[in-house]
Amino acid sequence: MKLEDIDDVLKQNVSKDCCVRLLAARILHCDDYSKLYESCRNYDEFEKRVLNKECPLNGIYSAISMYGKDRKNHWYRIRELFGDRCFKTASDVGSLLVGNEEFQVLIPNGYGDGTTRVAVFNKADSDFDVNSDYDVAFRIMPDMMNTGLIYMGSLISIHMIAAIQLWMNPVKH
Repeated sequence: MKLEDIDDVLKQNVSKDCCVRLLAARILHCDDYSKLYESCRNYDEFEKRVLNKECPLNGIYSAISMYGKDRKNHWYRIRELFGDRCFKTASDVGSLLVGNEEFQVLIPNGYGDGTTRVAVFNKADSDFDVNSDYDVAFRIMPDMMNTGLIYMGSLISIHMIAAIQLWMNPVKH
């Protein structure tokens, strides 16, 4: 496909909720994605290859997942990013209880009582690896959830083990 036609192609293929100009600009300014776009015969091939993670996961992947033709499976792609790190827990008083016998904290889930999905990553696992699960999650999850908030739009709460461990085992003076 030709890069000069990108606005028209995106307008025809993504949801009306998508900011086509922003998505087109992101693709044009990212070498990996612009080369992938040019190498595809049509939009359907481009979307399929993006969602197959042929390029680094970033805001472009997020936008195609959220607004592309296969947007009905967006939630499943979010969950796939977490793998076995994600689990469900029952929330009471609109919060997730984290802690031990000595220290506990309630982390608001943003929507009230019910089921909260939680994903736990160990920040130490990410050292010097921008493709680690931790770094990928924190780099693209705000885009995937269409929010800049850490608790990710109330659907998934992500908490760093290092921070939780500090809360649970505070330094004593």
